[in-house]
Amino acid sequence: MSHLMPSALYDYLRQPDFKPVRIGNGVVMTSDRQDQAYLLCLGCEDILNKSGESWVNPKLCTMERTFPLYDLLIQLPVVLADDEDALYYLPDHSVIDFEKVTHFGMGIFWKAAVHSWRGNKANPLIDLASYADPIRRWLLREEGFPEHVQLWVSISRPEHAQIVLNPPMRTSREVWTTYLCHALGLMYQLNVGAGMDQATRETCFYRNSNHPIMVSTTLTKDWERRLARSYSESRKTRAFLEAREKRLAKQSIRKIPSGGP
Repeated sequence: MSHLMPSALYDYLRQPDFKPVRIGNGVVMTSDRQDQAYLLCLGCEDILNKSGESWVNPKLCTMERTFPLYDLLIQLPVVLADDEDALYYLPDHSVIDFEKVTHFGMGIFWKAAVHSWRGNKANPLIDLASYADPIRRWLLREEGFPEHVQLWVSISRPEHAQIVLNPPMRTSREVWTTYLCHALGLMYQLNVGAGMDQATRETCFYRNSNHPIMVSTTLTKDWERRLARSYSESRKTRAFLEAREKRLAKQSIRKIPSGGP
């Protein structure tokens, strides 16, 4: 049984008195359901696990705001910074393994391009067209990183990180096509297309010898707006509303001072 987002990440979303909330397909609901399907053989699952997932999985942001990947990154010298964002470069032998960070993200994008992950729908979740198979061959280390494919990687600051899993989605299709994916404070942007400009190509996290990576409050706020829009436009199920009321009631009880009614 294969998972679109690694199964270990769902543990980040669980609390003893609260189920994870799922937003999608026009509905908000409480659900423990994971995006999974009979898709890959054990050999391919092992490649995804050893080449990226097992390194990245334990380093993402928790509900307690511990974020090991962020802590590793800020040990490195900052290249550029302002109040919202900071740019870092990863040396080849950095505390952060750029190969594994890349493989983790590209594996999720590829899985979204070869299966629907949505009930009985037949079409893949995203359409990478002719780029899907070169990405597959790169994941297997049969070929180099695909031509006309570019990846950006960003990290949220722990205090602003969204403790959510956002599967790949297409955000634009103009001269080239852009897809986004987010997992617990780690954000990926995948650009594909022969019309991509040179400046974009040269800033690829994998290809650029500096492996540029951002700590970005700006991009985190963009994710917050996307989530808020999806939430406001979706129908809330009774199970979600009841769970929310119970949680709010417990929070209110905790706030009552000692000796109160």
